Amino acid sequence: MKTLSNILLVFMLSIFCQAHLSAQDDSLNRQIWRSIGGQDKWDSLQYLAFSAKGNTMSEELSNEERKFLFNRTTGECRFDGYSGSDQVTYLFNFKGSGTDKLFIGGNVATDGQEIKKSIKNQLFVDLNLLLLPTLIEQKSIQLKNQKEQFTSGQKLTIASITSSGEVLGSKLDGLIYIDQNTGEITRYDYTDKTEKISYEISRYKEIGDGIRLPSLFSCASNAKKSCVFSSISSFVQVEQKKFKEL
Repeated sequence: MKTLSNILLVFMLSIFCQAHLSAQDDSLNRQIWRSIGGQDKWDSLQYLAFSAKGNTMSEELSNEERKFLFNRTTGECRFDGYSGSDQVTYLFNFKGSGTDKLFIGGNVATDGQEIKKSIKNQLFVDLNLLLLPTLIEQKSIQLKNQKEQFTSGQKLTIASITSSGEVLGSKLDGLIYIDQNTGEITRYDYTDKTEKISYEISRYKEIGDGIRLPSLFSCASNAKKSCVFSSISSFVQVEQKKFKEL
């Protein structure tokens, strides 16, 4: 009888601990959403544009400022940047079929499969940084409290972020550091192939309708991985020719 009571006690404690951890995780989610303006506002956003430099993932693209404009609902996307000294514009749909037009130096390119692939990969790499606080809405994402830490006067919550499948082109498996006062993610650690990457995250910017996103990702161990988003904007409407014409 005593053994049965002990088993029941352990079972009840296990259930209580799981419920407590789940409540902590939910609280952390809400804190992160509040820091960027709220999930409802984010979910209503349709058009997003940004300019970025750094963390270039392919030699097909120059390490010059690149610009993306896309429709979150339809997947329509426009890229403006450079390959070598040539100006490049690529109109495509990152969700699947649709417009697929590549312009190099102002002329229609009949081939260019490698540069098209590089641009799409670059979009996903950029969004994995820029939209990091919003990725917690994905069903495949798990966010788990790990521990607390005091650093330079900041009280931080360290949490693991993992995905069961690919999110924006890659699986997530790393640690995020959240400022308990603001809810902002201030650091992101993960492994890229065999290289350990640690980003210091700062300069949250207002992009419209009270939404804020991080704009500076500094990597001390590899400066080439650092990325700055010089401009980030949201729009209610965009002229459709932006996704159809040069």
